[in-house]
Amino acid sequence: MRLLLPALLALLPAAALASPGGDLDFFDFERASLDETLNVRTAVASRLDFSAREAPGIVTVITRAEIINSGARNLADALRLAPGLDLGVDVESTLGVGIRGNWAYEGKVLLIVDGQRYNEPFFGTAQIARIPVEQIEKIEVIRGPGSSVYGGFAGLGVIKIDTRSAKALDGAEAAAAYGRMQRGGGEVSVNFAYGKVYDNCEVSVQAHHSGADAGDRRYTAFDGTSYGMNGDSGVTSRNLNFYSRNRWFSARLIADIYRTEQRDGYSTSTFAGALPRNFDSYFTEFSRELTLADNFTLTPSFNYTYQEPFNGYDPAEYPRDKSNHSSRLTLVAAYAAPGGTRLSGGAEYSVDKAILADNTPDLPLYYFKGGKRSVKYANTALFLEGLKQTSLGLFSIGARYDKHQEFDHAFSPRLAWTKVFGALHAKAIHSRSFRAPGIDNLAMNSGLRPESVTVTELETGYKLTDYLFVSANVYDIKIKDPIVFYVENSAQKYGNYGRTGTNGFELTARLKQGWGYADASYSRYDAAHNTVAFYSAGSGGELLAFARDKFTLNSSFRLAGDVSVNPSAVYLAGRYGYRSAGAVSRFDDILLANVNFSMKNLAGGRLELGLGLYDIFSSGYSYLQPYDGGHAQLPAQSREARLRLAYKF
Repeated sequence: MRLLLPALLALLPAAALASPGGDLDFFDFERASLDETLNVRTAVASRLDFSAREAPGIVTVITRAEIINSGARNLADALRLAPGLDLGVDVESTLGVGIRGNWAYEGKVLLIVDGQRYNEPFFGTAQIARIPVEQIEKIEVIRGPGSSVYGGFAGLGVIKIDTRSAKALDGAEAAAAYGRMQRGGGEVSVNFAYGKVYDNCEVSVQAHHSGADAGDRRYTAFDGTSYGMNGDSGVTSRNLNFYSRNRWFSARLIADIYRTEQRDGYSTSTFAGALPRNFDSYFTEFSRELTLADNFTLTPSFNYTYQEPFNGYDPAEYPRDKSNHSSRLTLVAAYAAPGGTRLSGGAEYSVDKAILADNTPDLPLYYFKGGKRSVKYANTALFLEGLKQTSLGLFSIGARYDKHQEFDHAFSPRLAWTKVFGALHAKAIHSRSFRAPGIDNLAMNSGLRPESVTVTELETGYKLTDYLFVSANVYDIKIKDPIVFYVENSAQKYGNYGRTGTNGFELTARLKQGWGYADASYSRYDAAHNTVAFYSAGSGGELLAFARDKFTLNSSFRLAGDVSVNPSAVYLAGRYGYRSAGAVSRFDDILLANVNFSMKNLAGGRLELGLGLYDIFSSGYSYLQPYDGGHAQLPAQSREARLRLAYKF
């Protein structure tokens, strides 16, 4: 695998010469009116694009301006400001997303970056801390099923990220950041980007390198052993993202090298020394959009992905390195008929081939399903979506049929109605989705079945004035046969286990004027359907790790010219988690408050400066494990100061 990155780099000049045209739009949030921000185009809930108020999903769009203004250090900082989203800790200090109170890290939320599916196929996880926010142009989130479009890793939600386009870059830009925590841990990152649109093509390349401590406080396991995270929780991220497009085809190449060190492992004890872990991934995509008529397009695409998740051979702790080759061929047709009808459909065929490393011990415990050292799984999918614009609103019907070679077929339908009545909009959505077992899930339990999810959502929003918008949504999530990790007689297992799910509501408000903006939200869930003891918080209405009540604020105030102050805050009203083995208790309410000072358009419009202060009140926040897995609370960073500088050449 060490030879793959040089090979990809060697391909870049040839791809650029054969390269692209086209014009990728980007959204200027700071100059946009409130109405324009509400109607920003989004394509996360469908293969067809919509305004956010009409999209057949409960959608949150986070623009680059909001990310930079807030001073977000990583994707976790940005996502935490969205309603209904929270973070929990899994094994080896990895962080995962919770959606509306439900743990979604393993195969239930799909992470897409520039069309590439980042979830690894062994457990379905995606490490959100690896995504460099400096490269992000826009984040689109649906807090609801996405299987009707994306298949089996989108059961509870989708996070779709677009990085900066050639048009947005329009030249070269370099950025660097330095952070320092209260107890000495820190972060250093650099990013370089170049993009240009030419007469017959466009090309962009972005490169990122960062090193950081995941924290600077002390981690204490349930058996009392502990270690200082400063110096024993290193995170290194390197990323190269290349894109080119011309009138013949488009090409995307991403090399993403993500490495961690930690001593907290899997169990109630800490390791004697730092354990290295590699999460290396390489993505390629080639596609071509064929315009067969003014209103009909056909787009074939091919994706190849190579991943090595949770690798780092250690004969005493984890002697099981593995890799996966994933190939996907997709054909999408789109047709816009007269009278407001649009159709999209197609087919997808994918193959995953997993291989154990040669140094894996010759023990059945480490083998894949069937006692094999390598396995290959194929999946065939057909999908169709139809939209009809009428005087009564926009009606959307979509469905996807998946047939994995190991399971019965999965059918994922979605029915949606959306309507914009001037200042008012309304949505009603009913959908089903599924989560397919991963390769290692099947290795631990060959009889696993896909879990199924049924979700009903209602939303309404109203623009009270030209500057103020409010919205509310209610939802009900039922998960049948959830795939649950548990420990029995010291053995790690997976099983289909009863049912779980939540219901609740989310309230949001956006105020935007010439002085800046302020977004606020309140979200609440109830554990209405849970029978899984491993998720239970012991109180009837809550699940482990995630606050039942969450408040967020993200704001920006212009002080003078291009100088602004940007306060943000997240308030979590109590969470339940394990303080010791077998003992669940309530953790204190938490206020995470940050402020970022920003100066833009310095040095003739070329220079940006930012100074951020994080966890101003030293909240003592820790990430909790959302299931009974033996992992103690993971301390987050202490108070931190961070300087960012960006220069456009």
